[in-house]
Amino acid sequence: MDEKIKAGLSSAPDTINRDSLVTRIGNVESADTTQQADVNLEKSSNAVPDTSSIPYSVFSHRMKVAICVIATCSGLFSPLAINIYFPSITQIAQDLNVSVEKINITVTTFMIMQGIAPSFWGTLADSAGRRPVYVSTLLLFVFANIALALQDSYAGLAVLRMIQAAGSSSTIALGAATIADVIGPSERGSYMGFFSSGVMVAPAIAPVIGGLLSQTKDSWRASFWFLFGAGGMLLIVLFVWLPETGRQIVGNGSIKPTGMNRSLIEIFQQSSRNSETINNDLAPSRRKKLGNPLRCLALIGQIHIFLILIVNALIYTAFYCVTVGFSSQLKIVYNLDTLKIGLCFLPYGIGCSVGSIVTGKVLDYEFRRVAKKYGFQDVGAIRSDPEFKIEEARLSIAPPMIVIVSLLIAGYGWVFRQEISLAVPLIFLFFIGLFVTGVLTFVQVILVDLCSDETASVTASNNLVRCLMGAGGSALIETVIRHIGSGWAYVIVAFMTLLSAPIIFVELKFGQQWRKKRHEKQQARTAEAKLINPEVDQIDIERTGDEKDKQ
Repeated sequence: MDEKIKAGLSSAPDTINRDSLVTRIGNVESADTTQQADVNLEKSSNAVPDTSSIPYSVFSHRMKVAICVIATCSGLFSPLAINIYFPSITQIAQDLNVSVEKINITVTTFMIMQGIAPSFWGTLADSAGRRPVYVSTLLLFVFANIALALQDSYAGLAVLRMIQAAGSSSTIALGAATIADVIGPSERGSYMGFFSSGVMVAPAIAPVIGGLLSQTKDSWRASFWFLFGAGGMLLIVLFVWLPETGRQIVGNGSIKPTGMNRSLIEIFQQSSRNSETINNDLAPSRRKKLGNPLRCLALIGQIHIFLILIVNALIYTAFYCVTVGFSSQLKIVYNLDTLKIGLCFLPYGIGCSVGSIVTGKVLDYEFRRVAKKYGFQDVGAIRSDPEFKIEEARLSIAPPMIVIVSLLIAGYGWVFRQEISLAVPLIFLFFIGLFVTGVLTFVQVILVDLCSDETASVTASNNLVRCLMGAGGSALIETVIRHIGSGWAYVIVAFMTLLSAPIIFVELKFGQQWRKKRHEKQQARTAEAKLINPEVDQIDIERTGDEKDKQ
């Protein structure tokens, strides 16, 4: 304003009188005040609604726990379906008059489908909601198990195992996404640890269940009847009770769902949940689209996500090399029968369970520690702030754990080579489960944090990469052991595991920089798209942008 007054004075004639000068100054001040008011009004109208006072989820603590328990139970079915099969492989081969190698092919095809199918289901769950996908996939799983239990041909077995995988494999992605829907980042570690304990303990208890069921009159078919019964019970619970949690459908839980997104109880009650109503400007788009498998490829194309997926795939492949090789080594070295081999997996399951729960608590502690270190006072309000060092909060402890896992795996192979007491490999197996599960939990949680709006899709991407790599590892490990022995074979697996440590350091060094760059691109695309179409879906903008970046 001072410059405008000076300009007015300099342009005024020398004969200007005092009253005229005062009038001109007043006009300048009035115009300047009006202009400033217009700017303030424009800023106010374009301001982003303040979300800091809005709770992450309006579900009660008891409801959150119940939802997480159901999500964990659903996540059991993918690993349960593949591992319950192992003790019966010889029986199935004999009954169907085929070789064991042919039955092993059905394991590989199961894992391939297990990796591919969630690419469709995950993106569909992020757009259409969790409930429709839960119900659809479990129905597919239940009917596949009925057909498998009645199957008498190898071709039918192979095809139905792939259908079974298509139905069960999405439960892990859906479970992780459901937990992320209702649990904020500050306490997500503990809940994801509980979820991971269920997912990781299933491969340990499944062979025990399979071994016991194979002793019944129904032989190997009893395992499929068991999966049918368990899957059917969970399907009933989901259909009748589980509320919709997808944030694209119900926001933080305060938006009333419609159609298939309502549980049977909600349909009968015909009333919304008793919760706080959020600002309409914050209500998510309710447009539903078919799943797009290419979306998972777009997420994989993001460098900061890709590196974490590779770390997870390396650790997961080591995990499967250990479990697949364990059965054959127990048979060769200790001459154990099917049931005893299944029981030997229990230490591994206990280690996995303990590791997941402890790691979850550690993750929550680390989140609070990093938040305090960098001056974030309200940890509950930290959601997707690009300035928060989420990589440090989630991954700083992972490298030393990876080193420990690598040493344990290398020693584990030589234990079998020396043919010493059975107790020794069981102890090694316990600690491998403890630390492997810890690292996998770190990785799973940060993936959910990085893609909080597409948790099912990013978990499906994770499933795709790790299952394809795991299928290759599990197919090769027996051949490698046969040619060079278990000692050197597991040294190779240990070295592969160790490769993930430097990748973690790269993520810690550059992850936030890459993440902020992606965030800035998304903000620019959002602003441009909103100018063209104010009703455009924010998630659609981000997805389209990521796909263009990948290209």
